[in-house]
Amino acid sequence: MDYSYDEDLDELCPVCGDKVSGYHYGLLTCESCKGFFKRTVQNNKHYTCTESQSCKIDKTQRKRCPFCRFQKCLTVGMRLEAVRADRMRGGRNKFGPMYKRDRALKQQKKAQIRANGFKLETGPPVGVPPPPPPPPDYMLPPGLHAPEPKGLASGPPSGPLGDFGAPALPMAVPGAHGPLAGYLYPAFPGRAIKSEYPEPYASPPQPGPPYGYPEPFSGGPGVPELILQLLQLEPDEDQVRARIVGCLQEPAKGRPDQPAAFSLLCRMADQTFISIVDWARRCMVFKELEVADQMTLLQNCWSELLVFDHIYRQIQHGKEGSILLVTGQEVELSTVAAQAGSLLHGLVLRAQELVLQLHALQLDRQEFVCLKFLILFSLDVKFLNNHSLVKDAQEKANAALLDYTLCHYPHCGDKFQQLLLCLVEGRTLTRYLKRILLQSSFYPSPTRGEVWHNQHSSPTRSCPAQAGICLQGCSQELALSLPSWR
Repeated sequence: MDYSYDEDLDELCPVCGDKVSGYHYGLLTCESCKGFFKRTVQNNKHYTCTESQSCKIDKTQRKRCPFCRFQKCLTVGMRLEAVRADRMRGGRNKFGPMYKRDRALKQQKKAQIRANGFKLETGPPVGVPPPPPPPPDYMLPPGLHAPEPKGLASGPPSGPLGDFGAPALPMAVPGAHGPLAGYLYPAFPGRAIKSEYPEPYASPPQPGPPYGYPEPFSGGPGVPELILQLLQLEPDEDQVRARIVGCLQEPAKGRPDQPAAFSLLCRMADQTFISIVDWARRCMVFKELEVADQMTLLQNCWSELLVFDHIYRQIQHGKEGSILLVTGQEVELSTVAAQAGSLLHGLVLRAQELVLQLHALQLDRQEFVCLKFLILFSLDVKFLNNHSLVKDAQEKANAALLDYTLCHYPHCGDKFQQLLLCLVEGRTLTRYLKRILLQSSFYPSPTRGEVWHNQHSSPTRSCPAQAGICLQGCSQELALSLPSWR
C-alpha cells in the first residue's frame, strides 16, 4: 500500500539526507534507501565495514559502506518486520495507521504554511505562538503531562547513554546455574561464551560507535528466523494506545479513596495486560498448547511481562526524572513518591536502575521480543501437561538470542548472559511488587487473597485473567473470551 507525501514540506531522508519519496518500512525515506533496505532484508545479506563501523552516510557516500548504511537504517527506525517475506510489492498494512496519522500532521503543517505565507523551519515564526497540543479526552491528574514530541523512530537509543548517564549498578556474569535456571535450557550452557574483558561490566561500559551494531561474524544469520517472526507478532502501538485511551474515558470503577494518578496507572496496566494476553495467544508454540497449559504459563508470567513492558518503554523514553506511560503521557517520579507510598516508590527507583543497566547494554527491539518469548516460556512453571514443548521453545529462543547477540555485538561477548541476568532482576522486582500490592490498601482483601491462591496452588483451575485481577478487574471480560482461544 502506497502512502502519498507532500513534496513541498522538503523533508530529507534520515539515513542519507536525500529527498524523501514516501513512507517506507516505518518512516519517511528516499527511494534509494528504501530499495537498499528491502534488498538487504529479503536477501539476508551480510556486510562488513573496512573502517571502524562509523562511516559517514550521506547522499554522496551512501553506497560506499553498506554495513554502516544498514545499521543507520535500523537506528533511525526502519522496521525489519515491515519488509514482506514473499517479495511482493508493498509493505505490511499494520503500519498504515501510523503513516496516516503522520501524514495528517504534515498536512496540517502544510495548511499552516500556506496561511502564514512562508515556510516553517525548526520552530514557529517569531511572534506566533505554537498551537497547543490537543488535550486528551480524559482528565489527567496533577503530575501527569504529555511528553515532548518525538519522531517516528521507535527503537531504543544506541551509542551514547543520553539522559541516563552511566548505569547505577555493576553487573556480574553468572554461572550456568542459579538464578538463570528458569531462562536457560539445561543443555544449553555447553555453548559457553567467554568475555573479552577480564571483569565484564565492573565499570560502566563505554559508548559504542555511532549506529553501533559492530561487524557480524561471517556465516551467521543476520537476524534469526524466530526473532523475525516475533517482530511480526508485536502489537500495533497506535491501536493499543487508542484502546487504552478509550478505556480511560469510561468512568472509573475503582475505590473512591484511591489516589487519582495511581488509580489511573492501574487502569492502564489492566489494558496493557489485555494486549499481552492477545500477544501470547498468537505466539508460535503457545498456540499449540492445551488451554490449561496456556493458562498456567500466563499465570506464571503475566506480571513479569507487564514489568518488562514498562522497563522497555522507559529505555525508549530516556529520562530519569519521569516515567513514560503507555498512553504517551509522563508521570513525575515525585508524583509516584507522593501517592504510591515509600515501598512502591522504592520499587520504581529500583526498576529505573534496571532501565539503566539495559540501556547500557544497548538493548534493541530484536532482543526485546526474544526476551519476552523467554519470559512466557519459563522452565520454572509447574503443572504443565506438555513440558517438553515448552522446553523446546525455550531452547530455540535461547539459541536465537545467543546467535543474534554474537552476530551484532561481538565486542560484548557476554551480552547474552547479561541480558538473562536482567531478566532475573526483573523477576525479583515482580515478586517484590506483588508483595507490596498484597499488603497495600489500594485493593480489596478478598481479591488479593484470591490472586495469591490462584498463583500458588492449583493453576489449572483459573484463567490467566484471574492472575491479573489485582489491578482493576479485567478478569471477567477475559474469562468470557477464553473459550474462543481454541
